[in-house]
Amino acid sequence: MKMDNKPKAAEVKIKTMSLGTVVCRFDLPMIFVDHINKAYDNAKDLPAHNKELAGKIEDEFLVNDILTDEIKGTFMDCFRQYLQQAQKPFWHCSLENAWINDMKAGEYNPLHYHSNVTTDLGLSSVLMLKRPESYGVEQSRKEDPSNGWLELAGGQQDPLSVSQLRADVKVGEFYVFPYTMLHGVYPFNGPGIRRTLSYNCNLYKDAVVRQQMDKNAKK
Repeated sequence: MKMDNKPKAAEVKIKTMSLGTVVCRFDLPMIFVDHINKAYDNAKDLPAHNKELAGKIEDEFLVNDILTDEIKGTFMDCFRQYLQQAQKPFWHCSLENAWINDMKAGEYNPLHYHSNVTTDLGLSSVLMLKRPESYGVEQSRKEDPSNGWLELAGGQQDPLSVSQLRADVKVGEFYVFPYTMLHGVYPFNGPGIRRTLSYNCNLYKDAVVRQQMDKNAKK
């Protein structure tokens, strides 16, 4: 019997966290991760994306063209589920750019936020595709590691608020959060590649979408 190896959105699991603003972590199946890694490893002449990004990373490439419709559909489903979890299901989702970062020892992503020329509202994301066996030796306080970890910063600074989330992201974990949330990745000093995919999703009000559709219909 021939098995269908295409990733299916039904296999996705979700964990919701709160920093005042909602952050969702989706656990995507390994076959989904393998499809993306294989497509990326076999791709040639991908457009460099460094000039558009905050990262101090040599290898950052746009990957819109190597993602299948099924893979894009799964990402879209995750963004829509995020809006359900945030109790804001009325926003219209529009996938924007997707890119892959291959981070090596000494490289890092400083705290930054995302934006777009057509809307101030959207969803950022990080999917772990590959990581080193070790992020290397912590220079101090080994009981509180940060090498290679994702940092999300948001919320108030009062004693009862959650103002930051530092995550040792595992392969297959997909974090979704608003454009406006500061986020970054600490450098590491071990051998190997820390590979992540980020996908931007613009959000629009239905009235704006209908207005644009009416303009297109009149052309």
